[in-house]
Amino acid sequence: MNILYINRGMGLGGVEKCILQLSKLFNKDNKIVVASMGGKLTNELEKIKIKHYNIINTDSKNPLNILKNLIIIYKITKYEKIDIIHSHHRMTTLLSKIVSKFTSVKVIHTQHLCIEDKFKLTNISLKNIPVITVSEAAKRILIEKANLDEKNITTIYNTIEDSCDKMEIDSRLLDLKQKGYFIVAQISRIVDYKGVYDFIEVAKKTTLENESIKFVLLGDGPELDNLKNIIKAEKLEEKIYLLGAKDNIIQYLKYIDIVLLCSYIEGLPLTPLEAFSQGVPVIATDIDGTNEEVIDSKNGYLVKIKDVYSFKKYILKLYNDQTNYSYISNNCIKIFKNKFNKENYIKKHIDIYKNILNI
Repeated sequence: MNILYINRGMGLGGVEKCILQLSKLFNKDNKIVVASMGGKLTNELEKIKIKHYNIINTDSKNPLNILKNLIIIYKITKYEKIDIIHSHHRMTTLLSKIVSKFTSVKVIHTQHLCIEDKFKLTNISLKNIPVITVSEAAKRILIEKANLDEKNITTIYNTIEDSCDKMEIDSRLLDLKQKGYFIVAQISRIVDYKGVYDFIEVAKKTTLENESIKFVLLGDGPELDNLKNIIKAEKLEEKIYLLGAKDNIIQYLKYIDIVLLCSYIEGLPLTPLEAFSQGVPVIATDIDGTNEEVIDSKNGYLVKIKDVYSFKKYILKLYNDQTNYSYISNNCIKIFKNKFNKENYIKKHIDIYKNILNI
């Protein structure tokens, strides 16, 4: 099969990591091509000798840019003899569907978020094509809110790479572990809907009760400077460490004791899966998608959005009760291997690809 994976960008987000994962998994026996407006993960594609084509930012509503993107996708499809375009963004899916009208290419879409808006656009983009959702919640929303046909939608839980060759770790984290501190981390883009300001509040209140706990935030985003200012103004520099975006999270998790996920909206976030693979418990907001990964009191804890007190309570519980921590840590690995394994992920994608191509 010749497969084109297409998305708005190829930064360090969860969607982009999924595309990289698919590219690696299917590159051996198939021809894989990726198209996006670029980003850091294009370097990883280059390492595994996967060709990347640049498209124009699909957020642009300029008719000329839309036309240019249609031409780019059409040319890729013809030149690379693409059989399937597997899109991971609504606009790239819509553009791909238009291109499919002039070629024999088939189009598949993966819905990563539990969307809350633009249901008409979603219907137009995804109607009458196979759709993969990363959670049952995302599937339900597409059926109920975007009026899509259930028979065209399949849920495939994400998987992740549970090993990494890049060993480099920020010296600040290594220093904290060497001094014996208990490390609590959030790993996410630094945007408001990831609950990054709640993370600061959790850290502030928890460290007031226990000075042996330190907090680290791994990620980058538009709220970074504001967070830096808050940490400085409230004199939290020795309690909260902003380590920046990392491309070897699996290695970092070897030095982390608990992962927090303070998000207000997700699809099926990769961070809990990465944490589970390393036996790291997750305390997360009880929201669609995430609550299909985190099983309360089994591999972590679920709390209400913005419930700073409950985040603090469960951090201290895990810190103070080593027997409970070990029980949850062991469950993390078991649940990851049983529910989010790579073999199941590959098989379900192959089945969909073969079905759409009638092979």
